Order: sequence, then C-alpha cells, then structure tokens
Amino acid sequence: MNLLPSRSTLFASVLVISPLCLAEGEPTDGSVIKDSTKAAVSSFITAGKNLLGGVSEGVLDGRESVQGTDGAAIISSGEQMKDRIAVEVLKLEPSDENFTITLGFKNSTDTQLRLINLGQTGALLAIDQAGYANKLTGMENPDEVTVPPKTAVRQKFVFEGMNEAINTVRVWGADYPVKK
Repeated sequence: MNLLPSRSTLFASVLVISPLCLAEGEPTDGSVIKDSTKAAVSSFITAGKNLLGGVSEGVLDGRESVQGTDGAAIISSGEQMKDRIAVEVLKLEPSDENFTITLGFKNSTDTQLRLINLGQTGALLAIDQAGYANKLTGMENPDEVTVPPKTAVRQKFVFEGMNEAINTVRVWGADYPVKK
C-alpha cells in the first residue's frame, strides 16, 4: 500500500500553500491570497497551454520534414497544396441531420502526396448559402488522404447540420463551389 501523495496532489498543495505563505502578515481581507492564487493558477494554465501548443507544432513540423514510410510528401496547408493538388467538389448527399460531400483530390506531381490534419478545426468546412460554416462530424471522417502521383482520389466527408443549401467547401481557406 502506497501512502505517498501523488504528484498532482503535491502540486495542488503547493498552489494553495504558496499564496498563504506570501500573505503572512498581510491584512486578512483575503485579496492578497486571492490575487496570489489567481496569478499562480494563471501562470500554470499559460505554461500548460504553451507546452501543449509546442508539442502540437513539434509533431506537425516533424511530420512535414520527413517523407512518409511510403515516400509520400506531407501537405498540411493550402500554401503547400498550391500547384500540386487540385480540389473539386464531386457530390453532395443530404441525409436527415448531416450531409456527405465527396471531394476529388488530383495530384499533378510525380510524387505521392499525403494531406494531413484534415479533421483539424477549420481545415475543412462546408459553407451554406447564408454564409454559415458546417464542420466535420462523426468518426468516419479521415484525418489524412493519400493521393498517388499523377492521379486523383475521391474521398467522402460527413458534415453536421442541414439548415441551408451548401454553396462551397472550404479546404485550408480556399473555397470550392458545389455543383448545382
């Protein structure tokens, strides 16, 4: 039986006790304790957010800097896609609460290309006639699509909502019209 406190318990204790030690001898109105605790928690949250942001950027940079095991070049932005991949909206299929859009990705290069992080917030959106964005929904949406050299692939994506007719699909900031 382990009676030692966990790291999270120790950290929480330090967060609570440190402001109390700093406030020793201060007026008892609680504002110093409150301000010290607020500053400590804010610093912790900021550090954690920066840590996670750095990890995320590091993973992306690492994936972009090397080829896939199959020799595919990695694409993670609209800028990287220019003059390499053409996108076309091939089909729109409405259902009760969602709709499926089939996109065509045409590779004009001699290298296999892999589009990554498509499930990332805002990377792939369906824009309706009123100008509102519909995001991807469901677990069936792929986060990446691999396109062989000098060929094209079709890929289905499921979007939420069905309030208005869809006019365009946005891929990394570029809009592609839906065929009427």
